[in-house]
Order: sequence, then structure tokens, then C-alpha cells
Amino acid sequence: MRELAQPFAMSQPAISRHLKVLEKAGLIAHGVDAQRRPRRIQGQPMAEATRFLWDFRQFWAENFDRLDDLLAVLQAGEDPDQT
Repeated sequence: MRELAQPFAMSQPAISRHLKVLEKAGLIAHGVDAQRRPRRIQGQPMAEATRFLWDFRQFWAENFDRLDDLLAVLQAGEDPDQT
């Protein structure tokens, strides 16, 4: 665990808590190797999370684009129901 905590400005207990959250979410798995507890990324759940976030980003980008269009109409003094 010390190896994981070294590059970060976090304590070992904080790293441990983060790892537990990632394990509970199914994003990483751990094994047992003598005194070590190696972790590995679980590819499928990570791919699903990435897909969800990409779709969510696109959803909001489209909504912000529509809001920009509406604001342009309103700033031009036009009736938004007539455009």
C-alpha cells in the first residue's frame, strides 16, 4: 500500500478508502500474493463507465447548444415561439 501512496499527497488510509470504493464499484479487483494485495483494473466496468460518461457529456453539450440558440434569439429581440 505504501507504494501506491508515495506518488500522491494522501495518507495510506485515504488510499485504502479510495481503493475500497473502486473495488465496490467493480472498477478494480484485488488478489492476494503473500503479504501483498495486488490490484488490477477491470476493463469491462471501466468501459461501461466511460461510455456512460461520454453519452452524458453529449446530452449536456446538445442541451447547452440549444440554450445558446435560444439566448441568441432572445438577445436579438425575436419571439422564441416564432423561430
